[in-house]
Amino acid sequence: MKTLWTNGHIFTMQSEGNTVESVLVEDGKIIKTGSEEILLPLAEEVKSLNGASMYPGFVDSHIHLIGHGEKLAYLDLSTINSIEEIVVKVAGLVKKGEWYVAEGWNDNKLIEERPITCFDLDHLKETPIVLKRVCRHVLVANSKAMELAGITKDTPNPTGGIIGKDSEGNLNGLFYDEAQQLITSKIPPTTTEYLVEVIKNSVADLQSKGLTGVHTEDMAYYGPYTVPLQAYREVIGESFRTHLLRHHEAFEKMQGEEPTDFIEFGAMKIFIDGSLGGRTALLSEDYSDDPGNKGVAVHDPEKLEQLVQTARKYNETIAVHVIGDSAVEIIIDLIEKYPVVFGKKDRLIHVNVLREDLVERMAKLPVVLDLQPIFVPSDFPWVIERLGKDRLNWAYAWKSLIDYGFECSGGSDSPVEMADPLVGIDAAVNNKFLPEQALTVFEAISLFTTGSAKAIGKENERGKIAIGFDADFTIVDRELNAMTLLKANILETIVAGETVYKNNNLRVK
Repeated sequence: MKTLWTNGHIFTMQSEGNTVESVLVEDGKIIKTGSEEILLPLAEEVKSLNGASMYPGFVDSHIHLIGHGEKLAYLDLSTINSIEEIVVKVAGLVKKGEWYVAEGWNDNKLIEERPITCFDLDHLKETPIVLKRVCRHVLVANSKAMELAGITKDTPNPTGGIIGKDSEGNLNGLFYDEAQQLITSKIPPTTTEYLVEVIKNSVADLQSKGLTGVHTEDMAYYGPYTVPLQAYREVIGESFRTHLLRHHEAFEKMQGEEPTDFIEFGAMKIFIDGSLGGRTALLSEDYSDDPGNKGVAVHDPEKLEQLVQTARKYNETIAVHVIGDSAVEIIIDLIEKYPVVFGKKDRLIHVNVLREDLVERMAKLPVVLDLQPIFVPSDFPWVIERLGKDRLNWAYAWKSLIDYGFECSGGSDSPVEMADPLVGIDAAVNNKFLPEQALTVFEAISLFTTGSAKAIGKENERGKIAIGFDADFTIVDRELNAMTLLKANILETIVAGETVYKNNNLRVK
């Protein structure tokens, strides 16, 4: 059936300010755009926007979809500002003998101004408890969890991780980066049935936020990759475009898996370093507030080189978590040594801290930068103490990178941050901490439309309202500008021409 969308403000994202009067859709594709007068006779169905604004479907280019769904269901520690309150609320939810897991605590926002430790939790002696830091690069485990994991003060640090200890050499319950697996590997595995419900709830919530798809990384945290993949296959159908990055541990095992039109398989996901909040991001100079600490390398050089070679063996790209400038330098060296096959682009995720020499080298490589604008209001002002003012010139430098000519996509990193694209777009536009790095509204929306399409080589079929492109649309109740981003409401989310979310309680503003 040919459906005509009209009677609103339709922003194509082909260029700044470009609009069309009407869009004609058939079989999930845009077949014509133009005036209502010309297209109306071709339509079998007409849908009025009633003055609302239509954009290409928003896509979050960096999220953990299952983690987002779990966050909807359990205690969100990011909303609590004291260790005492966290402990009280956790104590009210745990069940004797059953593992309890939650996440979101942020010592930079806790009134105690320190991380949670096992000493805060050890009055809960019969329940293993794991609380993940907001960045997901640090967790705290109580003594029961460490006992079940067989961790003692003599347990050596694993490669790429640190087991936390107090000043007297006793375990404090903190586990950094790869050391977290010593604990998380002992948590009872999840089932496909559990994940089906989590994914259903997550997708429904993301659709209500105007998202028509995401790029997510979930293939190595819920038992064998087949467990979450089967859950995705049971849930997704044709209602949400899901691009699955493949964690390096699952990458080769997944080579025989067949994609669908709505479940795609992407790059090998690799972590180089940790987070600035946990002081595990890999820096070329010491942390300004922690002399002697330059962060943590997740892999030794030989392992990292082997991973890149494996991706190239399959003519595949890599999607690499790099927060600190030293981490960026490490992966640039390897991309230069093992270039991606012609026509494809590697993805550098986060790139929070850079140097001008690194930017110049990056510009010569086929890379897309996967940015998280919402990191700025989340990380400032405390990150200034971490980095010192001298490193801020190329820190969170979204505008500078776009002006330099880099192709950039936009994501939330939920459940680390909020998965609302309008909040992310607003963070990019109304950047009060780094006003010189503020983006225009067009640039910011591009991160979640054309940019996300470029990140996976789909720029000729997604991210714009144009002939031949997928009919994925996000409809909001007003035109988006710097003043309306946080006031706007999602009215409807369209995937492949079909309405997957509709808010019947709102009117156009």
